[in-house]
Amino acid sequence: MPLQYGLHEMSIAAAVLDAVRAETRLHGGARATRAGLRIGELSGVEPESLRFCLESLVAGDDLEPLAFDIETRPWTRRCLDCGAEFRVVEYNTACSGCGSAHTEAAGGDEMELSYLELEEPGCASRSNEKS
Repeated sequence: MPLQYGLHEMSIAAAVLDAVRAETRLHGGARATRAGLRIGELSGVEPESLRFCLESLVAGDDLEPLAFDIETRPWTRRCLDCGAEFRVVEYNTACSGCGSAHTEAAGGDEMELSYLELEEPGCASRSNEKS
């Protein structure tokens, strides 16, 4: 069955590209070459759908050929009794170390632009010059 690409991911992709444009303006016209995104399992975002939407919006745009690295982050909890941080498996939120049910959220709901690689104006033309 093909992946369903929704408006949710498309609006997130548009917001990511707005953030990329804003950051490049802060750097005097630098060109963005690569963007890293961190997406948690609990974020409600399907990473491949988001990638498709980002690539679709960039095609033919002033940001082309911007590349994307998407990192999926696992659902994690922290035990308030023993301090262990653990990955939640099969919706079991009890501590995998001591078995305590006294845990709190530690990760997996994030959705963030983790990095942006920029090329300063004129760098591309200098790299193509022959000595």
